[in-house]
Amino acid sequence: MLLAFSGVYGVLTVGLPERSLPNTPGPAFFPWLITGGLIVLSMALLVQSLRGLGDTERLAPLLISRRGWMALGAFVAYLPLVPVLGFLTASVPFFATLTLLYGQRNRLLVVVTAVVVPVLVFVVFRYGFQMLLPRGLWL
Repeated sequence: MLLAFSGVYGVLTVGLPERSLPNTPGPAFFPWLITGGLIVLSMALLVQSLRGLGDTERLAPLLISRRGWMALGAFVAYLPLVPVLGFLTASVPFFATLTLLYGQRNRLLVVVTAVVVPVLVFVVFRYGFQMLLPRGLWL
């Protein structure tokens, strides 16, 4: 299903216009990047599932992971907060939550990770790709 979705998504991005500015990514750059990532990750999941096809007891805990559902819930709560609070403000508690959910107990490392990761993503998108991320309603 993921491979089919990736293929359809890739086909839909074929008609995007090319940018005439030199040395800048066009509108199709990120959709193609997403398509490539989806295909690679989907293939990895397919290979992993085929390798462990008879090993359902080992995969059972992965299918019913409470941590995974909590991370999905955090993501669902994070999405509507980004346009309201802005990317940086909404991302710090989101990354702190994910870091805690996946087992980090060193509080200093949780805080540093929660601040550094969104700032790095912001800097890469703002200055590297020259794309603005949501700033929030008050800015």
